[in-house]
Amino acid sequence: MKIHCFFSGGRDSATSCFIAKRVADVRNWQYTLVHVDTTIGLKETEEYVRQYAEWLKAELVVLRPERTFKEYALQYGMWPSLYPQKFRWCYRDLKLAPIRKYLRENYNTEDVVVVGVRQSESKFRALYYKSTFFTRNYDGIEVKVWAPLLHVSDTMLSNLIERFGIPKSSVWRFGFSGECLCLAGAPIHEIAIILRHFPEMRDKLLEIDDLINQKRRQRPSAPFRISQVGYRTLREFYRQIVKSQLTLDEFLFPYVGKSCQGSCII
Repeated sequence: MKIHCFFSGGRDSATSCFIAKRVADVRNWQYTLVHVDTTIGLKETEEYVRQYAEWLKAELVVLRPERTFKEYALQYGMWPSLYPQKFRWCYRDLKLAPIRKYLRENYNTEDVVVVGVRQSESKFRALYYKSTFFTRNYDGIEVKVWAPLLHVSDTMLSNLIERFGIPKSSVWRFGFSGECLCLAGAPIHEIAIILRHFPEMRDKLLEIDDLINQKRRQRPSAPFRISQVGYRTLREFYRQIVKSQLTLDEFLFPYVGKSCQGSCII
């Protein structure tokens, strides 16, 4: 019996994986932290993932997609988008493909996969995830899934983190894990935070934006949420908005959507 705990580096997965590790220790089950390095995550998050694994005293398996986000972006010639589904190549190629490969090679029928999904995160998750235990099919592999925090509120989650003494990532204060900054579903204020507070990632994203749009013959491509309000490219958004001295409150209007409401949970 083995628990495969999917770990993004965010608050939800850190707490879920801690709970699952305690169960594994009591039951004398095998346990592995499974993290996907999407190649477009913050270095602070990747460092935290390794530090957390050491703190938890758990085996850490880091998966990577076949190609980098930058390579896929140039291949598709566009930023990934939430809608239509066929344009959501970030989820399909960066996360789902390496997870499927891992499960084919490592998952046995008596095993359990743990995810840090919570209903309160979005309306989609509240409607889609009804039970703490459920099954999911990954490319022909029927997997048993446990979501220990499914019915936990934000307040309760914060209390659990303090109670268990779970180490905190420096990225959490911004409201995201920093594990995948493909920007497919990132709301405007989140994109502004990334561009303003993480210069290394900002330069990487702007370079990718330039490369995408240099090759396009049709209209320019921009991350989904900022394109909805009329910005043609990420660099245009950065020049006109983020580079100015606006306060964060000014990014809340117009506020378009929640981050990846369609769920990037594997």
